Amino acid sequence: MKPEWSLRTNQKLDIFETQGCLIYSQPTISTSPEILNTSGDNISIFWKGINNASINDMIAIYYPPNSNILMPIGFIMCSDSVSWKEGYGSVEIPLVNVRDTYVFRLWIQNQQPQIQPVLQYDNATLSLVATSNNVTFQNPFEPTKVYTSLTNSSSEIRIMWISGTNDQPFVQYGLSPSQLYYTSTGTSVTYTIDQMCAAPANDPNNWRDPGYFQDVVIDNLTPSTTYYYRVGSKNSGMSVQTYQLVSPPKIGTEAYVVAFGDLGVETEFIANFDNQPSSIETIANINTIIKTPLEQSQLFKKLGRPLYQDGLMSGSDFRENETMVPWAIHHIGDISYARGVAVVWDYFQDMMEDVTSYASYQVAVGNHDYDFIGQPFKPSWSDYGADSGGECGIPYATRYHMPGAENQTYRNDWYSYNYGPIHFVVMSSEHDFLFGSPQYEWIVQDLQSVDRMVTPWIVFSGHRPMYASELLGIAAPMYDNLRETYEPLLIKYNVNLVLTGHIHAYERICGINNFTCASSDNDAPVHVLIGMAGCSWLGLWTDNPFKPLVGGVGEQPQPEWSIFRTTNYGYTRFYANQTDLLFEYVGNHRNLVHDSFWLKNNYYN
Repeated sequence: MKPEWSLRTNQKLDIFETQGCLIYSQPTISTSPEILNTSGDNISIFWKGINNASINDMIAIYYPPNSNILMPIGFIMCSDSVSWKEGYGSVEIPLVNVRDTYVFRLWIQNQQPQIQPVLQYDNATLSLVATSNNVTFQNPFEPTKVYTSLTNSSSEIRIMWISGTNDQPFVQYGLSPSQLYYTSTGTSVTYTIDQMCAAPANDPNNWRDPGYFQDVVIDNLTPSTTYYYRVGSKNSGMSVQTYQLVSPPKIGTEAYVVAFGDLGVETEFIANFDNQPSSIETIANINTIIKTPLEQSQLFKKLGRPLYQDGLMSGSDFRENETMVPWAIHHIGDISYARGVAVVWDYFQDMMEDVTSYASYQVAVGNHDYDFIGQPFKPSWSDYGADSGGECGIPYATRYHMPGAENQTYRNDWYSYNYGPIHFVVMSSEHDFLFGSPQYEWIVQDLQSVDRMVTPWIVFSGHRPMYASELLGIAAPMYDNLRETYEPLLIKYNVNLVLTGHIHAYERICGINNFTCASSDNDAPVHVLIGMAGCSWLGLWTDNPFKPLVGGVGEQPQPEWSIFRTTNYGYTRFYANQTDLLFEYVGNHRNLVHDSFWLKNNYYN
C-alpha cells in the first residue's frame, strides 16, 4: 500500500513525558558512503533511537533534497531489517545516478506527541523525525543508461545514452575492449517542463531534470560481428563500463528478434508511483536469451541446422559454442508507464540498459506514451484519454530515435526498417491512421516499395490490436476502425505477421481475414497480441454479462479464430531466414515455451 502524504500542524518537541518521566527521543538516520562511485552502486542506510518501533515505520527517498517533503520517489520499510523491533537497523539498496543529490528521511508511527509533517500509511499516522546526510555520485554527470537502435543502413548502429552535459558526445569502439581505435561523434538534445502539456507532467512536484540524450551513429560495421565501445564527452567523462553489441545482420540473411509490448518498470524500493513487478523478470530473461551463445540455446536445437549454411557466419568464422548472434528488440508501445512522473524514466532506462546496450531496441508509441486531452486526432468513436499523464509524447519522441520518417514532427510515430530477411512496418494507433491521412499514405507507399526477393517477410506492428477476444466495450470502435482501414492492405501486400499490444495478455490469432481463418497460416496475416511483458493491470475474459456464473462472474468464450491465449507474463522471440519463420511465446516462470508456430514464406517455397 502506498502512503497517503498529508501535512498537519503540531508542536515540534524533542522531549516528551510518559508515565511521569521525561524521555529524550532523538532518532537519527545516516548513510554510507556519502559519495557513490557509479550508477547502480549500493547505499547502506542506518537508523537508531526509535522508541516503541512500529511495523509501519519507514524511510522515504527524495531527490533533490529540497523536493516536496510529502512527495518522495519511494520508501523502504524499516521492518526489512532484522533488528527493527529494537528501534535500530540498516538496509541496503542500489541507487541510480539521476544527476542530482539524494536524501533519506525517517518517518515513524509512535512519536508522541505527533510532530509535523505527518503522513497516513495503512491506517497509521507517521511523523518525520530525522533526515540523513546528502548522497551523491563521484561524477553526477556520468554517461549511463546506454541504448542502441537501428538506422537506415545495416552497416550502422545508433548509440544513445543519458548524461548531465550537452557538449559534443562521442563513442570509442573497436573489435576488442582494449583496442577501441575508432571514434564517432554526434549530437545532444533534451526537453523541458514547458513542453509538458498537462498535469501531472507539468507539475513542478513531479518534474525532474531529464538530463541530456546523446545520439551517435557508428558506421562501417561488419555484419553480425561483436564490437566493444565506451561512450562519453569531454565534460561528462567516459562511461565506467565498456559495453558490447553485435552488429546487424546482412540484409536478406537471418534475423533473431525479441518482441513484446506494455512493459513498465520495477524498482528495488517501494515506489511512490505505479510499479510493474513482472517487468524486471521479463528483462532479466531476455538478457539471458540474447547473451547465450546460440549453440547452447534451446532455440538453436529447434532450428536443427549449421548456422553457416544460412549465411549468418561463414564456415571459417564459425566457432563452436561461441556464436553470438545479432538480436533486435521490438517494443510495441507503452514503454515506461511514467505517465507524468518524471523519475520513472531514469529508473526504466537503467533497468533496460543490460539489454538495450547489447541489442538494438526499436519502439512504437502507445496510449500511455502519447494520449492527452486535446490531441489533434480524436474522433467521436475513439477512446483516447489523458493516458500519458501530460507527457503528450515528448519524452518518447526525444529519448528515442528510430530509423526512417525523420521529417515528422514527432520522429518515432511511424517508420519502417529492414532486419535480415524481414521488413518491419511500425504504425501509430494514437495518431490519425484513417484513409487519406499522412500516416496511411506513407504506409501504402512503404508496403509498395518492399522487395520480397530481399526481405520476403513483412511484419506489421502497432500498439492497439485489430483482433482480440477480450470483451471490448468502448474500445471496440477503435479496433474496428484499425481493422477496416488496414486489413485490406495487409491482405493486398501479403503481410505475414501482425504484432500488437495494449491488452495485457498473449493471444495468437489464426491467419485471418474478416474474422475468417485462412486455409493455412501462410495464406493470411497471423495476428499476435503480445502485451504481456509487465503491466500489472489485468482482468481479461471474465465478467461476461451474457453468461453469468456464481456471483455474477462470467467467462468470455474463446472464438474459433483465437488459437491460444493466456495472461502469463513473458516475451516472444522469433527467428527467420529466407524461407521459414519460427515464432515462440516464452513465459517468465522457468523460461518455458508456452506457444509456438512455424510459417513458410510463399516467395521462396
